[in-house]
Amino acid sequence: MPSNPSTPPRARRSPKNLTKLNRCPIVGRFAVVSHFNQKVGQLAEVSAFPRLAAFLPQNLWPWVWNYLKSAFTPKYPFPSYGSNGNHGVYRLSPSRPGAPIKIAMAGDWGSGTDEAYTIATLMCPDDPGSMPDFTIHLGDIYYVGDEDEINENCLGQPTSSHLGVRWPHGSQGSFALNANHEMYANGRGYFTTFLPTLGSGGAPGGQRCSFFSLESDQWRILGIDTGYNSVGIPVLSQIPGLKEIPAIGGNCRLEDSLIQWLRDVVKPKENLKATLLLSHHEYFTAFNDLAYTKPAKQLLGFFPNQELVWIWGHEHRLAIYDKYKMSGGITAYGRCLGHGGMPVELTPPVHQEVPLLYYDQRPYKLLDRTQVGVNGFVNLSLSGPVLTLDYRDIDNNSLLVEEFKHVGNGVLSHNFVNVAQPGLTPGNAVH
Repeated sequence: MPSNPSTPPRARRSPKNLTKLNRCPIVGRFAVVSHFNQKVGQLAEVSAFPRLAAFLPQNLWPWVWNYLKSAFTPKYPFPSYGSNGNHGVYRLSPSRPGAPIKIAMAGDWGSGTDEAYTIATLMCPDDPGSMPDFTIHLGDIYYVGDEDEINENCLGQPTSSHLGVRWPHGSQGSFALNANHEMYANGRGYFTTFLPTLGSGGAPGGQRCSFFSLESDQWRILGIDTGYNSVGIPVLSQIPGLKEIPAIGGNCRLEDSLIQWLRDVVKPKENLKATLLLSHHEYFTAFNDLAYTKPAKQLLGFFPNQELVWIWGHEHRLAIYDKYKMSGGITAYGRCLGHGGMPVELTPPVHQEVPLLYYDQRPYKLLDRTQVGVNGFVNLSLSGPVLTLDYRDIDNNSLLVEEFKHVGNGVLSHNFVNVAQPGLTPGNAVH
C-alpha cells in the first residue's frame, strides 16, 4: 500500500531538476533555458507532488535535460534467469480457498503526480478484503527511470522538492515491465533499484528479470520486455521522422534469451493455456502513434492458432479493440492501458482499418491551455476459466467490465458485461 498520508501537505518548493539546472555553469546561463526554468518552476512549485502539467509535451526542457544525462552511458546488460531454481514462472493461487485471483494493473504510472498517488490508493485500498493478490505496472517511469526518479516516483522517498509516491504491492507481490523511459537511462535504475523491491512474496531476490509468467490451471499471464530494444540511436531516435526509420529508431525486438526462455521453460505450445499477454508497447493502434509489430512476429511460432488478450501501455489513453491481426503477427484482443499517471491524450482515432471498440474521450483538466483526459487502471480477476477485466477511472467509476472465458485448447470466448453510459466513446467497430 502507498505509504503517503491520506491528505499530503502542500509545499512551495523549487523542483529538483530546476535546482540542478541553475547550478550548471554553462547551461543555466542561457536566456532560453532561464525561460524554461521559470516555466517549470511555475508548474511544480504549488504542489507536494509534481503537477501533471509538467509532463505535457510542450514543456520540453525537463525531458531533454534528463534524457541527455544518460543518453550516452552503456546499456545495462539484459538479465536472464539462471539455474538457481527461480525460472520466472509463478503459480497463481487465491489468497483464500474459493476466492478469485485478483490483480490490479496500471500503465505509464511512474510520474509521481497527484494522479499517480490517487491511482495507487485505488489499486490497493485500505480495506483488506479489497486488496489484490498482485499488482503489475506496464512500464514508464518519468522522466528517464533513473535511480533518483525510481526512489521518488516508485519507492516513496521524499526529496527537497516533492513528496514521494510508492508503487502499491498486492498481498502476494508485485511485478513491473520494462519500457522506453526506463531505457532512456539505459535500464540501470529499473534493473538494479526497482526490480529487487518487486516479485512474488515467496521468491528470494525480488523480480529478477524483466519478463515473467504467472500461471493458474487454465490461464497464463505472460509479461514480456519490449522496452529493452525500444530506444534506438541516442538523440537521432528521438527526432520525429527519423525515429520511424528501423535502423535509427528502436523496433522493440525481444531479446534472444527471452525467446529461449519461452521455448525451454514456459513452453506455451506444449502447455496450452488461455493467455493474457502484457507489454509496454502497442502491437497496433487506431491513433496517430507507431505500431510495433516485431514482438508479435517473434511470438507467432509460440501461439500459431491462438487468440490472445494483449494489454499494453505507451500511448497515454484507454482504448479497447476487437480481435485483430497484423501481417505476420498473432491474433489478439488489444487493450491500451497507458493512462495511470501521465496527462491523458484526447486526440481522435485516425486508422480506420484497426477495429476500435471503445475509447475514453472525457475531459479531465485544462492544463497549460491543453485539455487532458481521465486517468485510470484496471482490476483483473481470475476464477477458473473466466478472466474478468474491470476498467476504472480516477474517481473509481467502473467504465467497462468484460469477460474472457477459456473454452479449451487455448480458445477464448468474449463478452462485455457492462459498458457505462455516458462513459466510453464507441469506436468504428461498434455496430
